[in-house]
Amino acid sequence: MVLECGAAKINIKPPTNIGDLYIAGYMAMEAPKIKGVHDPIFCRAIILNDGKQKIALVSVECIGLLADFIDVVKKRLEAYDFEKHQIFIFATHTHAAPDTMGLWGPLIGISGINKKYMNFLSDSIEKAVIEASSNLKPSEIFLSQTKVEGLIENYRDAREVNSKLKILKILSDGKVIASLWTYSAQPEITDRENISISGDYPGLVSDMIEKEFGGVSAFALGLCGAQSPIYCEAGNEKMEEFASRIFSAIKQVFTEGKKIENTPIELRERKIKLKIENEDFLLLFQLGIFTRDLDENSAYTTLSKVRIGNLHLIHIPGEPFPSLFSKIINDHPDKELMFISQSNDSVGYFIPLDQFKLKTKQFIDEKNQEKFIGHELESLGWEAAEVIKKSVKDILKYRTVMAIGAHADDLTIWSGGTLRKLTSEGNKLICVRVTDDYGDATGISKEKAIKRNRREVEKAYKILGAEEIIHMDYPTDTLAGCDYLEFRGKLVELMRTYKPDLVVSFDLNGIDEENMDHIITARAVNEACWQASFDLFYIEQLDKGLEIHAVAERWLFARNPTVLNFHVNITPFIDDKIKAISQQKTVMENFFRQNLLLARANDLYIELLEEEVPNPIRVHLLVKLVYGDIGEKYGIPFAEEFNRIGAGFLEEMAEE
Repeated sequence: MVLECGAAKINIKPPTNIGDLYIAGYMAMEAPKIKGVHDPIFCRAIILNDGKQKIALVSVECIGLLADFIDVVKKRLEAYDFEKHQIFIFATHTHAAPDTMGLWGPLIGISGINKKYMNFLSDSIEKAVIEASSNLKPSEIFLSQTKVEGLIENYRDAREVNSKLKILKILSDGKVIASLWTYSAQPEITDRENISISGDYPGLVSDMIEKEFGGVSAFALGLCGAQSPIYCEAGNEKMEEFASRIFSAIKQVFTEGKKIENTPIELRERKIKLKIENEDFLLLFQLGIFTRDLDENSAYTTLSKVRIGNLHLIHIPGEPFPSLFSKIINDHPDKELMFISQSNDSVGYFIPLDQFKLKTKQFIDEKNQEKFIGHELESLGWEAAEVIKKSVKDILKYRTVMAIGAHADDLTIWSGGTLRKLTSEGNKLICVRVTDDYGDATGISKEKAIKRNRREVEKAYKILGAEEIIHMDYPTDTLAGCDYLEFRGKLVELMRTYKPDLVVSFDLNGIDEENMDHIITARAVNEACWQASFDLFYIEQLDKGLEIHAVAERWLFARNPTVLNFHVNITPFIDDKIKAISQQKTVMENFFRQNLLLARANDLYIELLEEEVPNPIRVHLLVKLVYGDIGEKYGIPFAEEFNRIGAGFLEEMAEE
């Protein structure tokens, strides 16, 4: 597999004559106007493309960017063949750039946002991505890392300092195309009297890397919560000294590094709901400074991950304390983890529960405002950090998924988008078809129906990403008369053999289910999920060397379900779902014929059924209609719904 890379950088120094700009970083709501430039600031874009999937990593030298702005930029980039979940825009968090969040205005309650500058910034990001996309070259990725100690202080806990520095180098024919480096010291060396634009130490270091080694060098802020540079607010001279020391450490390891295996790019994204416990944050919404829609004093954001080989780039929508992920990092020694803060959103600090103080002060020395420790004042609350931590654990977990359908089209129709999403994220999928679908055809013999449906269902499940397909070959519409205990035992054996973490199948909570194959499958699958973990059920399987196994989670679908507590955004995978269903020509011809007969029996004329159009067009229209209606319920284009059954009350009792 060939991985291609392109890179570009655009100067984002404010144009002249656009009006007043307020410097962001320190004096919230009473910020001074910007005058002059100490060093230029840039937007840097790195594009990676494996032929099927491409991503944009965009580093912007600013204090932070909210999801509202980023979503608009992503929407624009869709015109250049990007999907929203493929774009990662992160702020370097320099405390010496124009206000891009609305928090640093001239007076309390007045936003410091300059709309002309934000339009210019949006244009600049778009230009950088387009330019980087236009010069892709075959590439290899290398990872170098070191510790740069003695440059970071943690005012909250002097023992908790993350001094790791990591550098990704992307080479083509031995030449550097791009580099991406992370460090965890907040870029806050410019002092409070500063009114000149600066990228702070990351901007200076990136410039040094580009001049010394070539290519475009983008900075991403690491696990930065409570991580201040030793020269915090010390001014430009100390900033330059700090940058020189960082660059000196980089030079020692830049030409070294471990090659990252070129594997298909894997993307994972989690939409998460964060409760806003901080009343000051709620006030910002009430004043209209933050414009995001709230859901009962909670805000939605996203947490994402990019994986290539064993490299995992984890994108956090704020500023996490390092210890929030200490256990997670220790639990994954086989993975190269790079955390990128302030990515795709900037919603404040994420503070571990054991460090969250209900009563806090802003500075150690309040009179002189020295050594900031009031991170709770800039945090949504303690619950948000717990959600972030749980989401990172989930995004690093890989599961074996077993999807079990009674008939050829059950899995593609009810859960095809979800299954494709799961496989796109690197999870292993085993598809089980219980019956042979001999009756699910029209105008052909039983034998031909069986052969065609088997061939077509395998094509469909391969599109969904199935690694293995199992045909149990029970005659269609006969499960009501089968040996139920034997059937259930075969399912138990499958679960003990493949050890699925997640089972996707039928639910019994359908109010008008009329197909006994669905009902029997639902009952047998759900019983088998727990019976597989009992030592005294189907002992003969254990005698053959199999082991008991507990299924962690079930996502269940049904016709007109009475229980729905979980949905999956399948928008990026709706075309895969349609393509998979369209492979099942034999089943679909029968499906449309049966519905045509039903419509005529009720004296109904439905153009979709009556017109002689190719099958894929009918499938396309029907799928988008049905799953668009479901998506509308959740404010997204397309979705699938399930009854999620997990660990129940054990989830409430669980502790770290």
